[in-house]
Amino acid sequence: MTEEQKNKLTFRLMKIMELWQLSNQEKITLLDLKSLKSRNLYLYGRGDKSFDFDDSVVKRAEIILGIHESLGTTYPVNRDYAAIWLKRQVKKFKHKVPLEMMLSGEIGMKRVWHFLDCTQGWKN
Repeated sequence: MTEEQKNKLTFRLMKIMELWQLSNQEKITLLDLKSLKSRNLYLYGRGDKSFDFDDSVVKRAEIILGIHESLGTTYPVNRDYAAIWLKRQVKKFKHKVPLEMMLSGEIGMKRVWHFLDCTQGWKN
């Protein structure tokens, strides 16, 4: 990935997480960026810096983009509802909150993505 691609992806991820109204700590946890200080996160949101995209961050970025796209398909008229849905209990998740599942790790993130986009659960 080129530096320009990294910057664009970082900026896009930050915008999505802002739309979801996540706290700085939730953003860091979701991307598994343990070494990043929350006070420096604004630099990434402005497009001044890009994340260090190791395999884990790339995979999580793919899932976040997939969840964002699926929420846009599920709620095409009101994109703001995505932030509400992520923070409400879902019966199919045994009344757990999707955001809490996503923050628990990659498995929780995939579970939310597969729920929103059934094609992700298909096996080759």
